[in-house]
Amino acid sequence: MDAVRRLYVVTHRDPVVAGRSVDVLVAAATRLGMTLVADPVEVEKHPALAAVVDSDANGATGAAGGCDAAIVLAGDGTLLRTLARLGPETPALGVNFGMLGFLSGAAHDSLERALEQLATGSYRTVQVPGLELDLAGRGTATAVNDVVATGGTTGRVNELGWRIVSGSNVDEMGTVVCDGMVISTPVGSTAYNLSNGGPVLAWGVEGSVVSFVAPHTLAARPLVVAPGDTVQVTHTGRGAPLKVLADGVQVGHLKPGEVLSVRRGGIRATLIFTDDVSFYARYRDNFAVQMQFHGPRVRSSERGTSTPTGESST
Repeated sequence: MDAVRRLYVVTHRDPVVAGRSVDVLVAAATRLGMTLVADPVEVEKHPALAAVVDSDANGATGAAGGCDAAIVLAGDGTLLRTLARLGPETPALGVNFGMLGFLSGAAHDSLERALEQLATGSYRTVQVPGLELDLAGRGTATAVNDVVATGGTTGRVNELGWRIVSGSNVDEMGTVVCDGMVISTPVGSTAYNLSNGGPVLAWGVEGSVVSFVAPHTLAARPLVVAPGDTVQVTHTGRGAPLKVLADGVQVGHLKPGEVLSVRRGGIRATLIFTDDVSFYARYRDNFAVQMQFHGPRVRSSERGTSTPTGESST
């Protein structure tokens, strides 16, 4: 991979959480000859950045444009929002300071080593396909993780009719009484979809998965949809409009009678990984470890060279 020389920095909203790691980042980047770029809000949170970040000709802090990569010292939510802003052209390395950090490519206690790998180009990238939504012809948006239709009137369930459009075929799938519907990518299948009992799709699987939030029926089963097909959701109930969320950010409302269309789009983001942990080991360590192992919960990416007895160093 190309060596990273110009690095865009994003941190956790609470400056205390990643404060010490920012100091490590500044020292390592200086030693490695890397240029750091950050928005004014980051410099305000972390004064250590003020003396080293690059500025544009007007004296304002430089933006992400022209950077080789980004580093996000935060959780998956902040990483997703950063990926949405950057697009697939600027790869991003997540260093987990959140709860799970499933999308993170390095542990916070291996930050210096991760920066050395960026500087020498010894890292790998994963391109992430996304979803494209059309909100009743009134607006569009994209998502890396998932698109959710939910909300409405408190104390009332929602009625969602849905169909799948595959070429010239339009298949009505019925109406589901539920709290909402989630349409996710493989990357997003371990998020809201997982909590709904939907299947986890390994990264690289082509397609998206539909699952329902608290369905009031035994017949509403999750479904994996082929990559070229479109899922259409209709608000068939009465009452308040439904909220439509893309990666947890509200992008509009779906009014009674209106149709939300969601289909798989092109590559929406590029993730950097400085570890060699496979998707399956990452899945096991984040979600299945409590059922498989005893003792402290340790991710493969945080084990370093030491491996607890009886565990694989996958």
